[in-house]
Amino acid sequence: MQVIDQLLKEYNLIHKKEDLMKIAALSIGIVKELTNEVDIPIGQSKFGGLPDLPSHFSFPTYHNGYLSFLAQLNLLEAKLFDGENLLPNTGILYFFYDVVNQPWGFDKDDNGCFKVFYFDGDVKELTRTAYPEETEDYFPLPVYKATFDKFISFPSEISGIELDEEELDRYFEFRDSIMQRKESVENDEGLPAYPMHYMFGEPFTIQNNVFEDVIYYDNKEKIDWDSKEIKQKRNEMVLLFQMDSDDELGVMWGDVGILYFCIDKHDLHDKQFDQTKFTLQCY
Repeated sequence: MQVIDQLLKEYNLIHKKEDLMKIAALSIGIVKELTNEVDIPIGQSKFGGLPDLPSHFSFPTYHNGYLSFLAQLNLLEAKLFDGENLLPNTGILYFFYDVVNQPWGFDKDDNGCFKVFYFDGDVKELTRTAYPEETEDYFPLPVYKATFDKFISFPSEISGIELDEEELDRYFEFRDSIMQRKESVENDEGLPAYPMHYMFGEPFTIQNNVFEDVIYYDNKEKIDWDSKEIKQKRNEMVLLFQMDSDDELGVMWGDVGILYFCIDKHDLHDKQFDQTKFTLQCY
């Protein structure tokens, strides 16, 4: 809260604190720590490297090639920071994606470009699993240990708060700073100093509303864009995992973009992670 107050003062929005905190959302931040993979216990959260899989899970394929492994998130570790009590108490989520071609998730041909697995068994069943083969279509990410912390996200669409044009501009500057965990410092490649990897809360939207995007492109033959049905359905969606462009991981999604993995609240409650939806946005 001290950091929020500091930034609100810096951007001359402290007088709007009460209103802005009403639209703030609890998220679970994910922080990377450079570590040798042999020092990461089997089943612990990490980005990149090799996944720790049970024998009945096989590497997902897409267009006759294997998807790249993005991350595994141990929910027992993340649960400590789950302020909305949305996660299962135990289990591991695995995220895979076609890192080389980077499909946007909009077209039918993109079906299968990502995969989310959920495992909720004994960690003794897991084995650090090498890729079946390494080809030009496979992009390995360097390994980083992942840890969790409290994180607050803010929406890109504001409702119920009166802000004049200058205040609105300052709000977005404040939002960028608080969600990048630092004043807007960029590295030599133009990437944020602190990539925004997190679970739940408000997606850091770059283009359209993320939830509306995934709903529309999943149902575009049934519903119209900007329809009441989309507006209603978006309230049932949850940001399961957001993975930012990250120089240290060697990934840039499009033009400094973000991957969004979203899930319906009911599917999340029922642990139906195979129902996760996906989209990519970039500048």
